[in-house]
Amino acid sequence: MTCVPGSIGYIYPTMVATTASSLAQRLRTDIDAGLWQAGTPLRQEELAARYGASRIPVREALQLLRAQGVVVIEPNRGAYVATLGADAVNEIFDLRVMLECHLLKKAIPRHDSRSLVRLDAAQSELELENERAGWLAGDRRFHEALYEPAALVHTRDLVLTLRAQVERYMPRQMGPNTRRAQWKVEHRALIACVRRKDIAGGLEALARHLDETRSSVLERLDPGP
Repeated sequence: MTCVPGSIGYIYPTMVATTASSLAQRLRTDIDAGLWQAGTPLRQEELAARYGASRIPVREALQLLRAQGVVVIEPNRGAYVATLGADAVNEIFDLRVMLECHLLKKAIPRHDSRSLVRLDAAQSELELENERAGWLAGDRRFHEALYEPAALVHTRDLVLTLRAQVERYMPRQMGPNTRRAQWKVEHRALIACVRRKDIAGGLEALARHLDETRSSVLERLDPGP
């Protein structure tokens, strides 16, 4: 049987770079693809064999993913894929609304013709995406382009960390066909507000879009036993 990258049986070759950051990205990509479900243990020796790495970068990669909220590490239990409950989802989205509205408020006055071209391009590409992983990446690119002119690096990084804590549910339970038409309308409304420098309208549209996304995530949470 032939194994391909991303499949359960595939072993990454040892010649691939195994720095902690690159390993964390590869591991998160596989988690996002649904190869490990929420609550699944992540054993260092198995990860080292799978990714052709030593235990040290594996341990450091898990710590990086812990900081992103993708992995939980507990004494006597080790590392496992994190789970989220409704309370955590609500807290995360409350923070996202606050931080992302702040980014948008600062970004709108600074958008120009070039940044609008990038924003339009990100949305046009997203509308053509039919694969879950690509859809997630495309949505992330759209929001990064939306906030980029604000030039608030630390706030942006906080938002990316909050997104990471929710996104791992989206590849399995949400995808490009989740509210596809509504998602497009909401994004296009944001672009229209940016184009006419409508800060109040943009903030209202963004808060509504994030709240609709919150509802979609909450509807698809695993209720547990």
